Formats: sequence, C-alpha cells, structure tokens
Amino acid sequence: MTGKEREEFLVILEKKRKKLAKDPIAAKKFLVDVGIITSKGNLRKPYKNLCIPQDQA
Repeated sequence: MTGKEREEFLVILEKKRKKLAKDPIAAKKFLVDVGIITSKGNLRKPYKNLCIPQDQA
C-alpha cells in the first residue's frame, strides 16, 4: 500500500466513523456485520479479553 492509498483509506475510514457515531443502530449493525459483536450485543470470543477504557466506549 502506497502512502497515497493509505491516506485515501484513512479518509474513507474517518467518514465511516463520523457516520456511525451519529447513528447507534447503524453502528451496531456494522459491528455485527464485521463479526465483533453478536446480534444481542455481546462481544464475540476473539474480542472478549480486550480492555477498553470506559471513557472511550
């Protein structure tokens, strides 16, 4: 990945982050779709031991 490609990817990620930050339903759907949480909102096994500070959650 070139520097330019990386920058373009980061711009896309930032747009996605801003969109999801405004819509909790879309954010949950995204996390379910990528396999981080279940449809009930529980973390999937590979992510259960992550430590996320509460001020960032």
